[in-house]
Amino acid sequence: MKAIILAAGRGSRLKPYTKESPKCLTELGGMTLIERQLQTLRNQGIDDIIIITGYKSDQLKLPETRQIHNTSWANTNMVESLFCAEAEFGKDIIVCYSDIIYEPNVLSSLLMSTEDISVVVDRKWRAYWEYRFDNPLCDAESLKINSTGHITDIGAPTEDINSIEAQYIGLMRFQKKGISAIKNARSNFHKQLRPWMTQHPIKKAYMTDLLMEVILMGYHVKAVPIENGWLEVDTVSDYETLARDFKTGKIINFFNPNLN
Repeated sequence: MKAIILAAGRGSRLKPYTKESPKCLTELGGMTLIERQLQTLRNQGIDDIIIITGYKSDQLKLPETRQIHNTSWANTNMVESLFCAEAEFGKDIIVCYSDIIYEPNVLSSLLMSTEDISVVVDRKWRAYWEYRFDNPLCDAESLKINSTGHITDIGAPTEDINSIEAQYIGLMRFQKKGISAIKNARSNFHKQLRPWMTQHPIKKAYMTDLLMEVILMGYHVKAVPIENGWLEVDTVSDYETLARDFKTGKIINFFNPNLN
């Protein structure tokens, strides 16, 4: 098993903190986001770690990791960054965003899944969103789960709170058949050159676009439910609020910073 961390983006919404360095080098609680994520992965035996770089890539040559540079990082998004590492996919990969951190038990839950495609989702998302935003529907996306625990809808903008049964966090696993599924989905759309689910062209597609497409192709995407235990640093407000609450200890309401 290997992990692929998607770290190519500029992090425009986090300016000025990303003026001189990638978003994942933002520090919280005495560690950068990517340092914490690397330690969490390694503590569970995942040592083969690839970082997809783009913006300020020279700063991400971290010890005991490999880097693959997305030369088109300024004009592409998550899916194309992931496929920069296609030759490294193998039979079992963890894919994670670089602007998130998560507790060890969150990763453990993902590793216990035996499904072809498994996606971590937060069922207590609303409390965290109310902490982050004045309007809990701000930046939230649709996510529906059926009676067998599989995702049937993901990633669409919504103003209906009932269409959000959990929130996608940017941490997922693809095993052998799941890897074939995402390869097929991307290949089909490259041939057709039509927009994906949220009307993004393939080169600008989000990971949720890819996941929704494989669902529509008939593949099962398993939800791995959690209740908080993760954080995202996407905006200046995110960072400044989290930096404050790491210092005061209030962050424990949503995230336990203990790495053990």
